[in-house]
Amino acid sequence: MIRFPFMKYVMPLLFLLAMRCGPEIPLSPDNEGESDGPMLSAALVNYRASLGQLHLQVRVEYKPTSETIDVYSDVFRPDTDSLWFSTRLYDEGENGDPIAGDGYYSITLDSALSDTLSGDLKAIFWAVAGNDTSNILSALTSLRANEPPFILSVWAPDTIMRPDPGKEDTLVVEAEVTDPDGLKDIVAVFFEVRDHEDTTRWNSNPLFVLNDAGIGADRISGDGIFATFLIISSENQLTDNIFRYYALDYAGNTSPYVIDTITVYRNYIPQILNFFLSSPSQIVRPSAGSEGDSLLFYIHVEDENGLEDITLVSLQRRNPGGNTTVQSHPRAYDDGLHEDFSSGDGWYTIKAGFSSEDEPGIYFYRALVEDGYGNRVLSADSVEVTLVSE
Repeated sequence: MIRFPFMKYVMPLLFLLAMRCGPEIPLSPDNEGESDGPMLSAALVNYRASLGQLHLQVRVEYKPTSETIDVYSDVFRPDTDSLWFSTRLYDEGENGDPIAGDGYYSITLDSALSDTLSGDLKAIFWAVAGNDTSNILSALTSLRANEPPFILSVWAPDTIMRPDPGKEDTLVVEAEVTDPDGLKDIVAVFFEVRDHEDTTRWNSNPLFVLNDAGIGADRISGDGIFATFLIISSENQLTDNIFRYYALDYAGNTSPYVIDTITVYRNYIPQILNFFLSSPSQIVRPSAGSEGDSLLFYIHVEDENGLEDITLVSLQRRNPGGNTTVQSHPRAYDDGLHEDFSSGDGWYTIKAGFSSEDEPGIYFYRALVEDGYGNRVLSADSVEVTLVSE
């Protein structure tokens, strides 16, 4: 159940007002020594944070059983030495007293202690029977402050290509979160996006929230992995988008921020800067069973998304009959070997040749480059090679 922030102020006020409207409670006696009056023992104070309830209990022994015994308690919060409230305890089997007439006086009260309080909650007990006053007994219970959650990790793609105009792309963002008070103490995980113009400002939105309820992008409920969808459109800027994530618990505690970046980029089409043949442009058709001479082509390629975006460098060949084929083998190299001068510089080498089955005539070669997004580019110029028979 979601707790509303204002309740932490309203509930203590209502509680105190309710206590003041009840019967008048006498002040606790000053004498803590021996007494001929009721004898108190087994004092207990317990705060059940999950229920928001305070339980008080004490055992009372008094020989004149016909005398009415009134049992009281003063309660002190750990954050102050002043009295928080006073209350009366009962042995009637009601209001938190388990068994009527067993000599144990008890009461259970709805309390509004802050989840952030820590220290000892103290209760002082005493009883009055006619003119006799009991000994004074005290009890303590330790409160542990609700601790903030902690984000263990955030997963999101480092980069994403901006979609074409009018299109959208959807990605999943996940955050793994833990909480010393249990996963049920976590409200949700939120994120903010740093403003591109004013980098001191972080933009938030009610929809900037990750859930662990098995809804939407979240696959498994209650596993500590919070998730949501992010939609990237053609309107997104080509820039580094800085996100900061934080988890919120029901006590109002927030985790430290976790910063993550998603870079939205444009897919640039590869460019063929140069294409030429370094071997003779006339070659003799090999005889059956022989390899013949090779053609050595150089292709200079550039891609603003990086050479790792290139998936294919090849040759397109048109034979004397006008038929065009793509020659994917032998492959192209940019490894500093295979007649290649330098590795990773965008210059590729391809060795090609003819077989004894190729018909003599003029062949036209063009360089062919493809990237990981399916863009295909042909060189503007072609290289002419003449195949002659022996």
